[in-house]
Amino acid sequence: MVKKKWVASILLAGLLCSGCGEQEPEMDGALVEAAEALTSEVEVQKDGSIIETLVEDFSGDRYNEESLRTMVMAEVEDYNKGHEGTAVSLDKLEQKEESVTVRLKYPSAEAYSAYNTDGYNKMSLFCGTVEQAYAAGYSLDVTMQSAKGGEALGKAELMEMDGLNILISKNPMRIKVDGRIEYVSGNVTVKGKDEALLVGGEAGATYYVLYK
Repeated sequence: MVKKKWVASILLAGLLCSGCGEQEPEMDGALVEAAEALTSEVEVQKDGSIIETLVEDFSGDRYNEESLRTMVMAEVEDYNKGHEGTAVSLDKLEQKEESVTVRLKYPSAEAYSAYNTDGYNKMSLFCGTVEQAYAAGYSLDVTMQSAKGGEALGKAELMEMDGLNILISKNPMRIKVDGRIEYVSGNVTVKGKDEALLVGGEAGATYYVLYK
């Protein structure tokens, strides 16, 4: 499936409003990714489910709330048809003034990754224990900094912290976890006891957040 067609549609509507009569530009995966990096938050729940909240500009007059709801629901239903037992759901869609908030709920990090992967983008998000991450084949050969500014830890120390949860992402994003962030990799910025920005480092970097 094409990743969040409705996001691209909103962006394109804005472009068209500023250039009426011009040829409609093609939907570009990089355009969608850039918008989501600035306007979405991924929240990890205690049961492992994921809530993604997106806030998009909705100042144009090409779409209204109902037409947007129809697009989002069609995309969700299209995904769910091919993924029995891992249903994604629309939790909220609300327009206020010149913005719209859309909240999607995923049963797991795996479902979030699958839903947001298409021909343009490959999403990879893991949430679980350190032991589960290692068993799943994720590299834990990383140096992590204390969120409190204390000493760093490496792979050996990390492997001994199975009582803690770890979030591993290969994509930039804003995250919130159900717990307190203890350690992060050098390309992660801690914004609060349970919030962080995964935005630093080179292209293709992997982001790590250890929390309990």
